[in-house]
Amino acid sequence: MARRDTMGVWFLAALLIAACVPAASAEEICVEKIDLYNMAVDEAQAGNYTSAMAYADAALAIDNTFTLVWVTKAGISSAQGNYTAALAAAEKATSLNPNQTQAWVVTADALLNLGEYERAVEAAETAIALDPDMIESYIIQGTAYGQMGEYDKEIAVSERALEINPSDVRAQGNLHFAEANVGGGTESPAEETPFPIAGAILGAGALLLISRRW
Repeated sequence: MARRDTMGVWFLAALLIAACVPAASAEEICVEKIDLYNMAVDEAQAGNYTSAMAYADAALAIDNTFTLVWVTKAGISSAQGNYTAALAAAEKATSLNPNQTQAWVVTADALLNLGEYERAVEAAETAIALDPDMIESYIIQGTAYGQMGEYDKEIAVSERALEINPSDVRAQGNLHFAEANVGGGTESPAEETPFPIAGAILGAGALLLISRRW
C-alpha cells in the first residue's frame, strides 16, 4: 500500500507539471508556480513530506530559479534526515540569491547536521550579516561552536540570541551547556549537547523556514 501511495504522489506531480505547460501568459505561469509552492509549504507543515516534495518539484519544473522553493526543498530534506540533499538544495538557493537569508540558514543547518561545523559557522555568519535579528542563525552557530569545544564563542552567540528572544529555550540550552563546559568542564559535547544535532535545529533549518507562504 505504501508503494502505491508513493507512486500516486509522483503521478500527481507529473500531472501538475503537464498542466502547467499550456499556460496562456507569464502572469498565469507565475500564479501557478506560487500556488504549487504554497501547496508544498502546506503539505510540509502537515508532515506530508513526500507530497510536499512533489509540489516543490512541480513548481521548479515551471521555474528552476524559484529560490524559496529550493529553500523549502532543503527544509523538507532536512526534516526527513537527508542532510546531503538538504545541503545540495540549500546551496542551489544561495547560488541563485546570495542575499536570501533563509537560504544561508538552511545551508548552515545542513552543514551542522553533516558535522561540518566550521562551514556551518561561516554560513550562519553570512545569514547574521544579512539579517541580524534572525535568531535561528545564532542557534545554529552556537551549537556548531559547542560541537567544536569553543564554549566562549558559544556563550557570546547564545547571549546575542537571548537579546533577540530571552525566552528561546534553544538559546538558553546552548548557553547553559557552554557555561557548564567552559574552563574545562567534564561534560562531553557529543553526549550532553542540550539538543541532539540531528533533530534539534530542525526548528530553524526546516520547519520554521518552510512555513513561509508566498
